[in-house]
Amino acid sequence: MKHVQKEVKDRSLLGLSWPLILTFAVGMIQPMMDSWFLSRTSETAAAGVGAMMPILAALFTAIHAFSQSGASITSQYIGANQKAHARSTQTMVIFGSFLLGVALTLIIFPIAGYIPRWMGLEGTPAEYARQFLCVVAFGFAFRALQSTLTALIATHGITIWNLIGNVLTIASNAVMNYIFLEGLFGLPKMGVYGVGLATALSWLISSIILWLALRFKAQHKSHRRDLKRSRIILPDWLRIGLPAAAEPISFQLFQVFITAMVVYVGTTAMTARVFAGNFAALSVILGVGFGSGNQILIGHLVGAHDFKKASKRAYQTIAIGCTSGLILSILVALNGEFLIRFFTDNPEVIRLGCLCLWCDVAVQPFKAVNFIITTSLRAAGDSKFPAFVGSGMMWTLGLATALILAFVLDLGLVGLWLGMASDEFYRSIANLWRWRSGRWQTKAVV
Repeated sequence: MKHVQKEVKDRSLLGLSWPLILTFAVGMIQPMMDSWFLSRTSETAAAGVGAMMPILAALFTAIHAFSQSGASITSQYIGANQKAHARSTQTMVIFGSFLLGVALTLIIFPIAGYIPRWMGLEGTPAEYARQFLCVVAFGFAFRALQSTLTALIATHGITIWNLIGNVLTIASNAVMNYIFLEGLFGLPKMGVYGVGLATALSWLISSIILWLALRFKAQHKSHRRDLKRSRIILPDWLRIGLPAAAEPISFQLFQVFITAMVVYVGTTAMTARVFAGNFAALSVILGVGFGSGNQILIGHLVGAHDFKKASKRAYQTIAIGCTSGLILSILVALNGEFLIRFFTDNPEVIRLGCLCLWCDVAVQPFKAVNFIITTSLRAAGDSKFPAFVGSGMMWTLGLATALILAFVLDLGLVGLWLGMASDEFYRSIANLWRWRSGRWQTKAVV
């Protein structure tokens, strides 16, 4: 473990991040691919299932936040060369995340028919959304394992295995989508049920691949005594993990509210948001990739108490993330009409989608700052500030701006998208101030 610590702490940001960038890029393909397959069935199916993405994103963000918090604690223990605590943390996080996934299945499946209605969907779109949720809910435990194993493998610096696992997962997902939708090998044509089943099974495949990588490449071995030692580690995991989960969950619930407002604007606006959102996500690839690599380095550096280098690393990553996000969002917006035509020929959907992609240019630089600074604070153990202050600003300043632009100034979908941009701006300023204050240096686990 000592060798791993030295290698990770001293590696360059690019050397650690490029597999993460490609991993995230490949991961973005799955929802886009599902939308494409569904759009071949009907635009209504794509829109109905797409409207459920903020709900699923909120659930997966909670899982991801706990996983990343556990991985950050592992990084600090590796940075401090405390092998036993690092191993015990990994075992506890894997076991805990699996239980969290099972719990989410038990919660979501019984209410799968009600969630679309709460989102404002009716008729056929609501039925498509219900079908997808009913099937995909049974894969939540595997999705939780996938998220946790990805974070832990990255902590050890062997990020190339995350890329390999994701590529194989996406490939299997594409094959299963085709088989289930076309009814090959004597299977019935499953429609939306088939897309949900392909997604859940792809999470299972990913979990198996990533577990093998953690076991044999990172040399992780779980012991029964690791769970007994959890009483030492669990308080720190909860201290960091609960606030770390609160902020992104709040953000995703904010997205759910925005989606409900889009549904209120109309079906055309909802369809345009789903299609434009798929391509807008491409603009964050570099920022999220570099930010994830930065988070690993910050955890190791904080564990080694090298705060000066950690701070310098964060500022360098912010500059890279902002620049890349701005450039990518402009490129996506310039090609917006061409991209959205992959999903639809409806001229009004294309027009609205293109407007949203240009609005997204204003979002991306601030989104990059938020992601990089927030994950840096969590890696250092300071997760309460972005959770409480960020959530508070989101549901006051951000929400008020979005509603005023959309309904008072009558900008509709464009106003809601610009409101999301203002929310990113407000929170990025607050989080940047927190990092500059240096108070995160007192929050380390080790």
